[in-house]
Amino acid sequence: MANRHQELAQLLRSLQLSHSASSFDDLAMRAAREGLTHEAFLYELAQQEYTYRQQRRLERLLRESQLPREKTFQRLKLVWPALDPAD
Repeated sequence: MANRHQELAQLLRSLQLSHSASSFDDLAMRAAREGLTHEAFLYELAQQEYTYRQQRRLERLLRESQLPREKTFQRLKLVWPALDPAD
């Protein structure tokens, strides 16, 4: 069984699912305790990977933008030029 566990972890890493590779064991234990179906287990695993990737993507984009973190749309004060009806 341990061999299958290691093989699964390696397969997930080779598919570039590193988060799933590191978290499937805990999720599998929870699924067994809660009596989740295989489909429900797979859904949870995929959902965790998706959430992890979205968070990493957001962090990467914020870092690459080099924008100050304290700048938000709520603090942004736009000055619109006055429109002159005579123009």
